[in-house]
This record gives sequence, C-alpha cells and structure tokens, in this order.
Amino acid sequence: MVDVAIVGGGLAGCSAAVQLAVAGHDVLLLEKKTYPVHKLCGEFLSPEVKGALQRLEVLRDVEEAGAHPMHRTRITASNGTAFDAPLPGTAIGFSRYRLDPMLFARAAACGADVRDGTMVRSVEGSLDEGFTLITRTETFQARVVLGAYGKRGVLDRTLDREAMQQHRPYVGFKAHFRGADLEDVIELHAFDGGYCGMSHVEDGLVNACWITHEDTLKAADRSPEGMIAQTFQTNPHLRARFEKLERVSDSFCAVSQVSVQPKTTFEGDVCMIGDTAGMIAPMCGDGMAMALRSAELVAPHVDTFLRGACTAEAFRSGYTADWHAEFGTRMRVGRWAHHAYIRPWVAKAGLAVCQALPFLARWVIRNTRG
Repeated sequence: MVDVAIVGGGLAGCSAAVQLAVAGHDVLLLEKKTYPVHKLCGEFLSPEVKGALQRLEVLRDVEEAGAHPMHRTRITASNGTAFDAPLPGTAIGFSRYRLDPMLFARAAACGADVRDGTMVRSVEGSLDEGFTLITRTETFQARVVLGAYGKRGVLDRTLDREAMQQHRPYVGFKAHFRGADLEDVIELHAFDGGYCGMSHVEDGLVNACWITHEDTLKAADRSPEGMIAQTFQTNPHLRARFEKLERVSDSFCAVSQVSVQPKTTFEGDVCMIGDTAGMIAPMCGDGMAMALRSAELVAPHVDTFLRGACTAEAFRSGYTADWHAEFGTRMRVGRWAHHAYIRPWVAKAGLAVCQALPFLARWVIRNTRG
C-alpha cells in the first residue's frame, strides 16, 4: 500500500511525484516506456515554465544541458503571408529525451519509488475504499491514483472514458533535424489540413512537430516523408526550411487520433492531470507548461485528502474548480485558434488581420498561456 500511485512519468507525473514525496507521502511513479526515449511533443517551454522548473530544482540542470532561449514567434500561412510577434518573456526549447529523465531522477531523489518500463493495465477502486493497480507482473495498492499518461493510453479504454469513444481525424508527427538556424524564434507554419511548429532544442537541433488531418496524410502517400515532399511545398516558408534540414532522428514519433476536445478531471475516482485531463491545441505551445502547472494544482488537494483534512468529494470538486479556473479560457481560445488555423483561407485572412491589428495576435498569445 502506498499513499499515491501515479500512472505516467512525463512532466505532470514527475512534477506531482516530486511535490508529494517532498510533502512526506509514499509515492509510486509508474512509466510504461524505458528512459531515455523520444516523445511526440513540440518541446517548447513557455516563459512561465522557468518558475516551475526552479521550484522542482532542475532549472540549472536544464540550462546547463543547452536549453535554447527564444524571444519571438513567426506565424505563416500557406500563401506566404507571415506575422512576427514577441513572446511575453523568454521561452526555452529542450527535448523530452533529456527533460523527462531529469525529472524522473529528481522524483527518485525526493524519495518516490520510480519504475519505468512498467505499463499499468487496469485500475479499480475509489477514494473511499482505495485502489488496486495491475501491471503485467505486479499488483499495487494505493489510496490515491493520478492519471498522467498523456494524450491517449490503455487506461482510457479500461476506464471507458467518453472522450475516447469518438473518432478524431488528426495525426501528429515529430522528429529532430539539423541544418537550419532559426535563431531565437519559434515558427508555426500552416499548410492545407494542418500546421507545423519548428524551434531549436539543445545541441543546435531543430524540433519539427506537426498535426494534420488524416485525409491530408492519405494524399501524401500516408507517410511523414510524403508530407515533407508534397504537402509542405505549398507553404514557401516551410518549403525553404525543409530544403536545408536533414533528419537526425532514427524515425518519426507518431500518434493518431489527436484530440483537443474537453476531457474530465476525474474518471470515477482516478484523478487526471496534464494532457490526460485535457490537451490544449499544439499550435498554442503551452502544453508542457500546463502539464507542470496541473501537477502544482493537484498536489495540495491530494496532500489535504491524504491527511484526512477533506473528504473525497471536496478533493474532486476543489481540484476540478481549480483546473477550470486555471485552464478553461486557455483551452477555449486554443480550440478556436486550432480550428481556424487549420483551414487555409481562415489562416490567410487571420494573419492579414494580425498584420493590420497586431494587438489581436498578442491577445491570443497572452490568453493561451499562464
């Protein structure tokens, strides 16, 4: 029996594990992949993330490992229209291949029992009676379970989450490249049926991560290479970038059925954090910050519940209210921006408006981050 079992050792899971272990609780952190590993992610850390990393005591390690600073954003449409704007502070680019193991090790150093290469197959129980977690080889008991397993996972099916029952027609790809200098800019390029984000991470590498409609993928030979060779050619800025880039990743990270639709903060009594509770549109570039922040929101509620200072209902309602107060507006603006930018004619018109009225673009940037 442990106090807290956390399913997923990404940003949200590791951050929650650190905070709850420091608070004196027995924490079990289970990650299905074996670190280090590449994950599909924009690998862009918004300006507010520095504070979270500082509180986790890993900021210096991240900076010394070569995190790339960014101060500007460039947004383009498929017809070549471009709009530049400053970021509201200094952001950084840093790969999940390096960051996740750092946070995983930090959780272990704080006293959490951390285990990678461990997939949780099912969770049963409640906050009142406790939980049973079953992996391929072991069974665990926990008073609280946090779901931090990302966009989609086995538990979404076993918990029969409503948000996972509808087909989502979007697919995501990501790889690292070498050969172009993006300076201190994060770039977002629209194409017919999707958009591609590009920015530097450590070692001078460029992370390219894009989301596309499955019909667009089918028209490009059903492959990311086909999209680079065909689909990306319609945007002159994107075409120019990939003419200089050489892929250094062994393969592309990929995920299907990407959803930016609302999810639930609890499924039964399993408490969800990070992308598992709700994923902001990738174009907003605030997903990593939201994952870390959601852990900061949930930790005090878990601590209070475990100490017997609140009921299960107070835990559920308190965390849910805090989550929506923190992220509700961001998620709504993000969904609106996603659905607009993924349509070429809307993207063109929108960027033209931003050029004429730049305060509108600054408003969107401010309202999609903390």
